[in-house]
Amino acid sequence: MKKWKKIIIILVLATVLTGVSVVLYVYLKPHRDVTTEKGVQLSAQSLYDAFKTNENDANAKYLNKAIEMTGEVADVSANQDGNTVINFKTNDPMFMINCTFKTKPGELKAGQTITFKGICTGYIPDFNVVINEGVLVK
Repeated sequence: MKKWKKIIIILVLATVLTGVSVVLYVYLKPHRDVTTEKGVQLSAQSLYDAFKTNENDANAKYLNKAIEMTGEVADVSANQDGNTVINFKTNDPMFMINCTFKTKPGELKAGQTITFKGICTGYIPDFNVVINEGVLVK
């Protein structure tokens, strides 16, 4: 009976140690810095067209990649974390490219043409493409 208790204690300790190791690895992993990456250069309209035409191909080309995108700002707002969020215009008034800055970009206004670099994190069909961790290029 004592042998089983030792085995169970060792298994519990090994499980806890493994769990703590995984959490520390994920938590202490360096964050991706998009400012040092070379981004795929394209216009907001081109990105929209790629996802609208063939979502699977666009995901293969752009998902989790640095995107350097130029386009016209449709609107500027702040999210619940206080980060600046802009939407780029496309030729479809119901579809926007949603971009969140990781740092304050300064004064931006609707109608302004800017270049934004960030990480493409997904596509919500018939709604928008999401790009996060962005910085203002120009």
